[in-house]
Amino acid sequence: MHLNVHIFKKAQKSFWFVPLIFSLISLALALATFYFDWWLSKHDYPLLPKVLFANFDLSMMIISTIASSIMTMTTITFSTIMVVLTTFLSQYSPRTLQNFINDRPTQRVLAIFVAGVVYCITLLILLKDESGQKLFISAAFAALVAIVCLFVFVYFVHHVSNWVKVSKLIHNITIKTNNKIENSPLYRKKDKLESQSGVDPLSFEDTKPCYVYSQESGYLQYIDIEGLIHKAVSGDCIVRMLKTPGEYLLEGTGAMTIWSDKDDIKTEEFLKYINLGPDKEPIEDIDLGIRKLVEIALRAISPAINDPNTAKNCIEEIGIILSKLARHKLPGAYITDQEDKVRIILEQPTFSDYLYQSFYQLRHYGAQDISVSTEILRSLRMIAENNKKDVKGTIWTFKDYILEGIDYGSLQNLDMQYLMKFLDELAASCDHPDWDRDGIRNSFFPEKYKTADASVPESRHENYP
Repeated sequence: MHLNVHIFKKAQKSFWFVPLIFSLISLALALATFYFDWWLSKHDYPLLPKVLFANFDLSMMIISTIASSIMTMTTITFSTIMVVLTTFLSQYSPRTLQNFINDRPTQRVLAIFVAGVVYCITLLILLKDESGQKLFISAAFAALVAIVCLFVFVYFVHHVSNWVKVSKLIHNITIKTNNKIENSPLYRKKDKLESQSGVDPLSFEDTKPCYVYSQESGYLQYIDIEGLIHKAVSGDCIVRMLKTPGEYLLEGTGAMTIWSDKDDIKTEEFLKYINLGPDKEPIEDIDLGIRKLVEIALRAISPAINDPNTAKNCIEEIGIILSKLARHKLPGAYITDQEDKVRIILEQPTFSDYLYQSFYQLRHYGAQDISVSTEILRSLRMIAENNKKDVKGTIWTFKDYILEGIDYGSLQNLDMQYLMKFLDELAASCDHPDWDRDGIRNSFFPEKYKTADASVPESRHENYP
């Protein structure tokens, strides 16, 4: 059931769903307008001013003109959307296309235009002069629809002008990724296994495993964790996922292993809780949001675009995501039910994995740009400031990896001073105010920067509480 709900939510995000719903509503409104027009004619047009009515020929001309005008606005909207998508594809990342396509205001604007065309064309089909009716109010309703579409078109121009700003796109990706962290069942559910010293998660090894094989081929896009836990509880079994989201499953490949004391386990029922698709990108994945920001940053620092400020903005947003991620208890490999019994075994990335995936490419391609390297250190400092001691220790160790990748031969003396200032700030946030500055110089800096002449100014940051 949970998987069906998720598939429905995925359909809601598709480009055709909202226009389809609006078109059906406009079709119903057109029928209601036609019968209301007929009812007014039978009751001598009560209560409404005569200025709202028009004869048959004028009504047909007005409605047909409005229909063609809304069709023109719809065509312009489609063209504008294609221009934005082309910009996203060429300037940012192919994976950012879905951010604009799934944007609800964009879908609603297009849906309103499509609904307006459907409404006017339906009225044109329904209106006939055979009944002897002399006056029609349908043209007034069509004019009202045209006015609404006109204001929506103005709003769409304003909306697109904001969306093409790279800062808007980057911030939107960050917000959506943070919402996934908040709403993911893996992060809402506490893994209490670590606090239970008497629990042996591998106590089922004496039980013969039952393998579940995939019945189709495709990328594993989604695992319904809550539904799978409920199924494991009802069957009193333990499920181990053999694949992680993003991996490809061939037909007949083992997808999961089940340990149970029962002999009547129906393995095909467990396949309902995983979703396979043609795309590698998982449906709900925090890694995908980070990957988008990394790709935008990599294109920004490429020689073809050469926009390091955009890369710095992306690195800062990555730091915001990782800071929020570190404040949550990362899910362990053993996921328990409400009675703290192990039900699912699923490989999960650690915080160190997230750090590496976020910065390893930026470290490599930004090795000669001191602004990129120092922005990574500033992002690490921001993460450390808002988190606990274990996270600070991980970040302080990870900073050596960043320093090892810098191309010191392309840096000047002021660049080295700038770098040391950020290292001082990072050390203060990681509770290392007395860190070995000379050791860093001797380990990473070239010979000409190891002398006393390569001193750096005192950091303006004191030790953080």
